[in-house]
Amino acid sequence: MGPFGAELTVAFDASGVCGAVVSRGWRGRRLRSFARVALPAGALVPQALDPNLIRGDDVLESLRRLVDTLEAGAGTVSLLLPDGVARLGLVDVPPGVDAEEYARFRWAQSLPYPAEEAIVDVLPLEPGRAVAAAVRRRVAEGYEQAAARAGLSSGRVDLAPLAVLSALVRHPPREPAGVDVILGDAAYCLAATYAGTLRALRNRRRDRDEGEAGRLRREVDRTAALAGNGSGPWRVRVTGPGSASLIAELQRAGHAVAPWSPAREGLLEEARDVPWLAAVLQ
Repeated sequence: MGPFGAELTVAFDASGVCGAVVSRGWRGRRLRSFARVALPAGALVPQALDPNLIRGDDVLESLRRLVDTLEAGAGTVSLLLPDGVARLGLVDVPPGVDAEEYARFRWAQSLPYPAEEAIVDVLPLEPGRAVAAAVRRRVAEGYEQAAARAGLSSGRVDLAPLAVLSALVRHPPREPAGVDVILGDAAYCLAATYAGTLRALRNRRRDRDEGEAGRLRREVDRTAALAGNGSGPWRVRVTGPGSASLIAELQRAGHAVAPWSPAREGLLEEARDVPWLAAVLQ
């Protein structure tokens, strides 16, 4: 917990750590401060099987600088883990069955590590459906230990793409069909909506070499087809690191692509392209 009861959220990714201090008032949530501190290349590598903090001292130093910049103080923090560390998917849950337990049961034989090592979380959708996520316990513990070394007590541990999806679900698009692309440094998530329902959800490792826009467009097409709208038209929204250049390249190629941002009146300029803020502020 930050000063005066404000809530602190810290998000990790390969390129850096971001933090937001949000206060709650009678007008709703307000972003009090936001900061980002870069990480040295290779210090943090988002991956599903092995510990992610390759050079823990470098991550700790950046985390301490972030907390000092935010003037958040020591206390409880919500941690957001990056895309690329978890398995994400849609599950159809039988009536009367707990969604989290059902997801664990469904994935028990297909996870690349023993099921008892998995931390499973769910984002409920309409009745009988949910987004499920599974993270290896030792991977999540690495982030919690870094927070503890920085003087922070971990509260909720969540996934950045799952947080963004929670905001998107609460604010469905007006268009009948579309694909949202949520970019991370090392991976990205594609969520396709058709007829007002989230129909397809896919994760892909990110390749930022030349031709990324073309590869991204092909994955968007495949995701839309899986959602039952392969013939189009659909709207495409892109958010996350590097989204501006990708959107510009896709638009030059004649594709209807737009940015998606949690921007609202009074939001700090440097925080306008951070998609998980939409969940923190709602």
